[in-house]
Amino acid sequence: MRQLALAFAAVVAVVATLTPVSAQRGRGPARGPAGPLPMLWDGHPDLTGIWTGIGFSGRAPEILPWAAKIIADRAAKQGAEDFEARCLPGGPPRMAPYHTALFATPKEVVVLFEGNTHMYRQLFLDGSDHPKNLKPTFYGDSRAHWEGDWLVVDTIGFYEKSWYDFAGTPHTKDMHLVEKFHRVDYGNLEEEVTIDDPGVFPKPWTQRKNIALDPAFEMTEYVCNENNQDPAHLDALLKDSPTPAPKTLAKSGGVPALQPRKPPTPPSGTTPRTHDGKVSFEGVWVPTTTKLPGEPSYQAWAKTLYEERKANKQKDDPERYCLPNGAVRVNPLPYKILQRPDTLLMMWEGNTHSYRRFFLDGRKPNLDIEPESWTGQATGHWDGDTLTVETVGFNDKTWLDSTGKPHSDQMHLTERYRRPDLGHMNVELTIDDPKALTKPYTFTRTFTLAPGWELQEYVCQAILDGVYDQ
Repeated sequence: MRQLALAFAAVVAVVATLTPVSAQRGRGPARGPAGPLPMLWDGHPDLTGIWTGIGFSGRAPEILPWAAKIIADRAAKQGAEDFEARCLPGGPPRMAPYHTALFATPKEVVVLFEGNTHMYRQLFLDGSDHPKNLKPTFYGDSRAHWEGDWLVVDTIGFYEKSWYDFAGTPHTKDMHLVEKFHRVDYGNLEEEVTIDDPGVFPKPWTQRKNIALDPAFEMTEYVCNENNQDPAHLDALLKDSPTPAPKTLAKSGGVPALQPRKPPTPPSGTTPRTHDGKVSFEGVWVPTTTKLPGEPSYQAWAKTLYEERKANKQKDDPERYCLPNGAVRVNPLPYKILQRPDTLLMMWEGNTHSYRRFFLDGRKPNLDIEPESWTGQATGHWDGDTLTVETVGFNDKTWLDSTGKPHSDQMHLTERYRRPDLGHMNVELTIDDPKALTKPYTFTRTFTLAPGWELQEYVCQAILDGVYDQ
């Protein structure tokens, strides 16, 4: 499991590898494996896959003097103000030195990041327009459409303080980003990025590049702030800077408990199904409760640990310090599910704004690559209309709920997903953990559908570090 955030100096070399389109003589040869172009069930190209180097980081051919000075100042400070080195999102179109996965459905394409913050970015394909009065966010608001075989993504509403490249190029609140993606064949993707920001550049500018599929690669869990060594080093570089240090909540109890939105009344109707006849779990879901019922039957050491956490008033709750909740614990903010025949994607709004993937393609967990993680490795199969998901490979750091219920690194989680009607989803969970429990612990959790809702960007680390207010 990768734990360290990359320092600016370690990645600055990537900047030199890309050049603006005006300086290119061609897109270069395709590098990915050959094969037929995959298609979605609606007839459009399927962009799903794990890709090398989506995004870019390069200097514009022309830039306004004030922005050039900022780049020079940031370089002189060795990138010490870079949010990415502090476990905050880099924001598009920035390229991370990690693989990036695309998860495509006819109504949405999701960008799944392995590095930096292990978060996601949503590209809506449902015909909707940008909402009015957008709240600025790290990833902005992205609306997409097809132009032939090209996916065109229009993004606005960026958080002005973020860097969109490694060099530290600034942008204004008016930055307008247009990205185009064209999957040429099985293993090759063309990307074209145009940035229009009159406050920084005299005119819009464009980059193009080829991106290769890496079918043998599997993304692992990256928890940047788990053991990030950069902040102390970076703060030392800024000790004589007029820029004030951010007000951190790390020494004052962490991030406040999440406050839920009032969910809508769940709609009535029959259970929906996918194009291939399976039960559809797609939608935005709100848990009806976050605490677990009853008490697990604990081994002596685990019971002692649980009592210590309760007596300590949960002051060491990992969620308060922006560490993942894992696969069992939920918080009151909504969850979203997207579904493909081979994979189910669950995205969290709260906690670390991350995701889980349930692989339905018959693979086995690969504990040689990643023996333990916060969320484990999940594989699933259908039992009639029930989706059964088995997850193994956990560490022992997560809490089962906010009261501090522990588990061990031997936990085996079985989840059975059922959708009895349109507005409800029931999940039966069984925790088998002989190292921590004297017998399996089983309970059922209910979610209600929130039609019309969409996940909001929640960056816990930005609240913890005082970058923006909750």
